[in-house]
Amino acid sequence: MKYKHIDSIRGIAILMVILVHASTYIHGLDKTTFILTSYCQMGVQLFFIASAYTLCLSKSNRENENHSTIKYAIRRLFRIGPMYYTGILLYFLIAVLYVYNSNYTNKLPMYYNIQNILCNILFLHGFYQPANNNIVPGGWSIGTEMAFYVIFPLLYFYAKKIKEQIAQSFIIITIVIIILSQLIFYIIYIYTHHSVYNDNFMYFTIINQLPVFYSGIVYFFIEKNGILKTNWKFDLTLFVLLTLLSLFLWLLKINHLFTIIPFISGISFVFLIEIFKKKQFLNHPLLLRIGTVSFSMYIIHFIFAWEISSKISPILIKFLGVYLTLIIVYSISIVCSFKLALLSEKFIEKPFIEMGKRIIAKIN
Repeated sequence: MKYKHIDSIRGIAILMVILVHASTYIHGLDKTTFILTSYCQMGVQLFFIASAYTLCLSKSNRENENHSTIKYAIRRLFRIGPMYYTGILLYFLIAVLYVYNSNYTNKLPMYYNIQNILCNILFLHGFYQPANNNIVPGGWSIGTEMAFYVIFPLLYFYAKKIKEQIAQSFIIITIVIIILSQLIFYIIYIYTHHSVYNDNFMYFTIINQLPVFYSGIVYFFIEKNGILKTNWKFDLTLFVLLTLLSLFLWLLKINHLFTIIPFISGISFVFLIEIFKKKQFLNHPLLLRIGTVSFSMYIIHFIFAWEISSKISPILIKFLGVYLTLIIVYSISIVCSFKLALLSEKFIEKPFIEMGKRIIAKIN
């Protein structure tokens, strides 16, 4: 069963992520614009909420499936792996091209080594800092999501056990998760002096992002049990208030607050999803289409938002100003990423998803 509003949400998520990266080389933005574009990095947390929700939906629809664990693993691997491996190859070729055209170096970046590449191939880079976010730009989120895939069946099992009291249990379990994560972070800090701050390895880890994923699971069961009976005005109010709270905490510039900002943003996105579910006119066909190829766009968009933007932005700013340059770079990044994503969907994503289905059919 297709849920249009979930594809729309994925579309919103990738548009947010592209905006924050398209603004990277646009210098001179006023403080308000800079903060808003920076906050769009929370598009990744919107992806996490949507991912947890759809995994629950898929699991619920396959309750009585034989060999469910192996089939689940095959679906996840053939959905994520081929495009991510394409990203590994793509950005390696770009790195080689830089070396070939450079007058200053004849070596690949130091992070290109066997350990780091192997960690990315095996999706273990979410646990190994040197490999975490460099072989594929933005690859940290894939490593974190794959770690979530591993523990999801267990989380779903226990969430289903307490589904009748899921709303009350959510508060208790969330507090426990946050306290445990804070304790783990504290122990890590004592022994390694690594603390959490925005966009560092500790921020990226599954330990820090687990409450976000868990919120998506809880949202599924609350919705399924008919507990969440709100109107769109209430949803909009909660979404705005929680977003403002996240922004307020962000502006305090206290690094350790980035252990809870993703969680608060994740909760706000639950109400955003509800708005799109209740107001179907928001689910524009183009936004839906962007959502269906959002994973490919995520892997690809750095080529335009970073690589090309870094070259053309300084020139455009001189003639067009900062804000028009941002609009142009953002638009180019969206359009080019979308066009390439349509090709990758046709030649990479769909063929391998079908291959996974054929393997599952043989298991049956």
